[in-house]
Amino acid sequence: MHTLKTIVNFIDGLSERVGSVVSWILLCLVALSCFEVFTRRVLGSPTIWTHEILSYIFCATIMLLMGYTQLYKGHANIDVFLGSMSKRKQVILEVVTFVIFAFPFVLVMLWDGIIFAATSWMMQERTPSAFNAIVYPAKTLIPVGFALLFLQLVADFIKKIVYLVKGEEL
Repeated sequence: MHTLKTIVNFIDGLSERVGSVVSWILLCLVALSCFEVFTRRVLGSPTIWTHEILSYIFCATIMLLMGYTQLYKGHANIDVFLGSMSKRKQVILEVVTFVIFAFPFVLVMLWDGIIFAATSWMMQERTPSAFNAIVYPAKTLIPVGFALLFLQLVADFIKKIVYLVKGEEL
């Protein structure tokens, strides 16, 4: 039991730390957006690179915050049936949906994301724009994000199983 609690606390802590770091990246996103508006509207001289960088930063935040969002139960959820069920039945249904839907989806996305990123690294892929930015580091965030989500799903799954077996929450 102590080992499971250590694993869950490590994963929850990792998700929390990643969320804290990425929140600072969101500030960069806001600052860069303000810079672009200023250069475009006030100076009349838009940049060619800002839009692409904003897109990459925005996508990075989405990918890296998937595990953090799972930690705080922020993903879209339809709980039409859960409201009328007992806590135990809710947990059983959540375990079943983890096994049938969440784990297979995340594992497929993780595997395909690895292939997608590896292909981009092998090609040394760049954008076909005037800015010609490198793409492969951004594409690497896809499997990283899904790995973080998978870890948080594992932690949540362990919490649910412990609740079903022991009747206590981790």
